[in-house]
Amino acid sequence: MRHALALTLILAATAPPDAPAPIRGFTAARAAWQREYERRFLELPTPEECGAILRELTRTPHLAGTAGNARVADFLAAEYRKAGFTVETPTYDVLLSYPRSARIELLDAAGASGEGRIPLGRGEEPIAADPDTAIPEAAMPWNAYAPSGEVTGDVVYVNRGSPEDYDRLEKLGVRIRGRIALARYFGGYRGGKSLEAEKRGALALLVYSDPADDGAAKGPVYPDGPWGNDSHFQRGADVYDFKIPGDPLTPGWPSRTGMRRIAQKDSPILPAIAMMPLSARDAAEILKRLEGPAVPDEAWQGKALGNGAGATYRVGPGPARVHLAIENTRETRTITDVIATLRGTDEPARKVLLSNHYDAWVYGAADPSAGTSALLSLGRALGALARTGFRPRRTLVIAAWDAEEYTLTGSTEWGEDNAADLAENAVACINVDEAAHGTQFSPAATPLLFETIREVARDLPDPAGGRPDRSLADAWKESGAGGGISGYSSLAGARDALPVGVLGSGSDYTVFFNRLGIASADLTFDGPYGVYHSVYDTYRWMATQGDPGFRYTAAMARYAGVLALRLANADLLPFDGAAYGREIARYARGLAAQPEGAPLARELAGLAGRAEAWSAAAAAAQDALSAKLASTPTGDARADVGGANAWLLSLERSVCDPAGLPHRGWFRHLIYAPLPSYVAETLPGVREALLAGDQDLARAETERLGRRIDAASQAAHLLGGTSAPRIGGATSPPPRPTPPRR
Repeated sequence: MRHALALTLILAATAPPDAPAPIRGFTAARAAWQREYERRFLELPTPEECGAILRELTRTPHLAGTAGNARVADFLAAEYRKAGFTVETPTYDVLLSYPRSARIELLDAAGASGEGRIPLGRGEEPIAADPDTAIPEAAMPWNAYAPSGEVTGDVVYVNRGSPEDYDRLEKLGVRIRGRIALARYFGGYRGGKSLEAEKRGALALLVYSDPADDGAAKGPVYPDGPWGNDSHFQRGADVYDFKIPGDPLTPGWPSRTGMRRIAQKDSPILPAIAMMPLSARDAAEILKRLEGPAVPDEAWQGKALGNGAGATYRVGPGPARVHLAIENTRETRTITDVIATLRGTDEPARKVLLSNHYDAWVYGAADPSAGTSALLSLGRALGALARTGFRPRRTLVIAAWDAEEYTLTGSTEWGEDNAADLAENAVACINVDEAAHGTQFSPAATPLLFETIREVARDLPDPAGGRPDRSLADAWKESGAGGGISGYSSLAGARDALPVGVLGSGSDYTVFFNRLGIASADLTFDGPYGVYHSVYDTYRWMATQGDPGFRYTAAMARYAGVLALRLANADLLPFDGAAYGREIARYARGLAAQPEGAPLARELAGLAGRAEAWSAAAAAAQDALSAKLASTPTGDARADVGGANAWLLSLERSVCDPAGLPHRGWFRHLIYAPLPSYVAETLPGVREALLAGDQDLARAETERLGRRIDAASQAAHLLGGTSAPRIGGATSPPPRPTPPRR
């Protein structure tokens, strides 16, 4: 990073020998104050405190819309008030879903009406060593929003249930229409699997947890290890929130009392076919009775049938037949967000958001209570420091969201409710969902934050301890972490010694990043996690498997706190505009090299050139600003950076368009959007048009993005005091009208 290096060298040359190390975006005087602030802060969050908070949060199940979740909300609100925060608890009336009954039976080959039936859909087995697992909530597998219904049909094994998997089956002469699909979890989000099965004409979808992915084939199962036993299953919402997240009946506006609501039949995100999760032991009963072709390659082969004779998976159809009868409610209930605010001293309107949800499918010790624990510990520390006079310059907001597990609901409704203020004043969103279920630091973020994320990791110790000179960055570099079993981020285009992913979806940064254009990060310590969305995600699992001693939960409290304080206190916001242009150029060239991108190779090359021009202009502007910081007299509190921070805030907004993406206008970010799998898609408007064979739309989308990149380049040139070169030229097509959007 040329401009970052320039600042480091200038500050190193001008600072006194005993001055604290420079920090990106700070004058020397402000860096000394910041270092002291951070030193005091880092002493406060402790593993013992994080463990105690986690025990309280997981004392009972706390599904959104239930009394157990209201208890957690009340606890959090009271604790933040005690810490000195101003607390608000906005409520929203939203569509949620709950199970009433579920019955699934494997019929004999003749579909006998009584004899030969094998009941499936069994509950998760209690574990004697963990009394929390012996509860009624473990008795019934279900997926929220899955429609009630009763069907009988032959089963077809569809691997992960991706479009490519169904295409492979077609080549084998196997069709899913009129049959029941059996898919493996992971390799994509369950809602994407449901939508694809629906498109292909399946009667219903069964999704199971294969031991090859998160069970015994990976290692020892709980309570002896972190992996799931053969009775565990993955609850979760069956909803198409990669189209529009939030309350299904108020798509794009807040679900306040009295607001317009659409009919369920008109919601584009509610599924039309039945869906149920299964355990490996139930799926094995079906798999061993399937005939037809063997799976087409090793990637389709799981471990539910073991390793012996007859372990090869076959795709069917049948002769295994299944009878499925489920009844789920869809009903309006009130949810509550807990918004804790620590007002800034200098720029109180500007907000740095720390984000985590608190609802869980059962106990949710890792997902999300580890994150809730880390942020409450962080909040208590910041409150204690505020009482001694150390307060942030910009306002810090710690948000505990309700009903994230359904459709990212609490954060989406609040974001839509406060869109105007956030679009003007939000500096960044730091999301901490599963704070720790392992030791591998695995951040994902906008390119604007890549280097600041790395800088903070270099400044904090390795949570493993043992060597005082070893930093979190050292451990991160050795692990090479970059995404885990339950995550949906993708690695950025350039692999780095400290790899930061790019953001897909599946957590609460989505409304802030993908709709409002707020720089965002999603942070976790990743590791073996075989109890995702199961009854076994308990306090004891975390204490013995996920984070023994709660060192990494406390480390996340410290890391997220320091990152937030740097964003809140910097003279110059520590964003890297040059990195953004380089990433966009890489995406454009990568797409042009793909078969679907070849027809637009010329236009995509032009787009890459425009992005590189933005990168160069941003680097020059940031070099000039860095020099201004370095020249600030040491006695001055802050540098005179004029409108630089407004420019830096505009960078993420500059690649968002209020018109949104074609065919899913809620998503406004033109560089990143989630695929139905939740994995990050780059240049989504261009890429999706090319895949659909609509080259005119792809050209229009390329030019729309190019114009926004040009405007960002012009703004950078103005700030840096340089004249802008002509951008685009012969490599860029003339502007085309933007097609209408839904």
